[in-house]
Amino acid sequence: MRRLWALVLAVLLLSACAAPEEEPEVDWGAYQQELPAESGAPEEPEEPELPAAFALPYHRDHSLDPVTCGEGIQQDLASLIYEPLFRLDGNFEPVPVLCESCEWDDAGLVCTLRLREDACFQDGSRVTAKDAAAALNRAAASERYGYRLRGMASAAANRRGELVVTLSAPDRGLPALLDIPVVKNGTQERTIPMGSGPYRFVSDGDGARLEADPDWWQQKPLPVQTIPLVNAKDRDTAMYLFSTRQVELVTVDPTDDRSAVTGQSENTDRPTTLMQFVGFNTVSGVFADPAARAAFSNGISREKLVSAQLAGLALPAQFPVSPLSSLYPRDLERPYVPEDTLAALRAAGQDTGEIRELRFLVSAEDSFHLTSARFIAESLTKLDWRVTVTALPWEEYLAALAAGDFDLYFGEVRLTANWDLTDLLGTAGALNYGGFTDPAMDALLLTFAAAGDQTAAFRVLASQLLSSAPIAPVCFKSYTVLTHPGVVEGMGPSVSSTFFGVENWAVHLAAGE
Repeated sequence: MRRLWALVLAVLLLSACAAPEEEPEVDWGAYQQELPAESGAPEEPEEPELPAAFALPYHRDHSLDPVTCGEGIQQDLASLIYEPLFRLDGNFEPVPVLCESCEWDDAGLVCTLRLREDACFQDGSRVTAKDAAAALNRAAASERYGYRLRGMASAAANRRGELVVTLSAPDRGLPALLDIPVVKNGTQERTIPMGSGPYRFVSDGDGARLEADPDWWQQKPLPVQTIPLVNAKDRDTAMYLFSTRQVELVTVDPTDDRSAVTGQSENTDRPTTLMQFVGFNTVSGVFADPAARAAFSNGISREKLVSAQLAGLALPAQFPVSPLSSLYPRDLERPYVPEDTLAALRAAGQDTGEIRELRFLVSAEDSFHLTSARFIAESLTKLDWRVTVTALPWEEYLAALAAGDFDLYFGEVRLTANWDLTDLLGTAGALNYGGFTDPAMDALLLTFAAAGDQTAAFRVLASQLLSSAPIAPVCFKSYTVLTHPGVVEGMGPSVSSTFFGVENWAVHLAAGE
């Protein structure tokens, strides 16, 4: 979805950033309503100002190693230099890149992946199973990828030159976890390890830049041959560079109030696995009753919340999987009917005539979480419930969750793309703050992970979630890719990469450039 926003917000620079000699010039006329010409005919819209080059921000003092570099701009650049075994498309489906095929053993514990024979690094050497195994083992030991690969027992090359990944428990969703960039084994300690992607990093007397690799093994057309790089020591600096048109693209979390930009931009949503949800104390109090939890969940007007509180920067969801995924059982969604919610609450015995105080925890660190929690509390203060939103500093919020000192809490979690919900919903799960215990749910979680037909298995799991309601999913956040008007066409970012399908982009530069 593309939208044209005029974001007239201040750019907040950190004190360590160098201030410009002059105030950034803002074209205030762009934000004023255009008046018709004296002839009565509307004025012709101005042609967008096109740049001389498609420049991007980067941090020159930081590594571009995809395993250790920082989130944000460095990761965006890394996705142009390195390639994974699979890359997730806009619907979270794993698309083979370096991998040609994969096969499972009968137990679902061993996955054998065959790499493409024509895949080569930028020095001309072939990408081998040993390179891929080294990359996965290194990723499994890293802070960035360690959690998602916690179920991997080993990764190694066999005698046939295939990559063999052995798991500690069945997980047919493994390919969705393997969008991890592969670097050439032996180069990982370099500031710029060797990759196999369409662009290579160059730094010389003409500055730092990405140059299209003429020998790229995929041999697909690229929208630009040279991408100049402009130093940005932090996100605020990158936003300033964008607002002053020194760079042409940045990816931001639009619900972060520090992500501000002056000027005009075209915005493209980038999907994420970041789920916002309401958690319940399932051990004691009102929400020990699954009927009360289900009624509460059905009483959340998710579409209105996303529209009014998040400015459409999220996807409403009733299940803990992105609505963009083929797993999402849209036909099982329950319509929002306030009268039905009230009837269900009465049926659950909540209309006792006695006022019940409910404590709704939320982290004070996120203003969007706070406004969302207040919206839910106000819309669901029905019958004899009085919901009080309590905003706590992050550490106090976590302590209260761990102690079970709540009736409800507003949470956000980054799910893995294989949609493993064990830590969130499983008995004694690390993120199961509500104390939910259900042997049937534990069995369904295992069945889903091991199932050959994961769509059918998730549907059964979703049906159980509707009745037991251990949590109430609310929405999945989207990030935003900012570009200047008229510069980029054909953009389709995915959870794996802002530059997903870059070979299908068209980048428009000033004439003669």
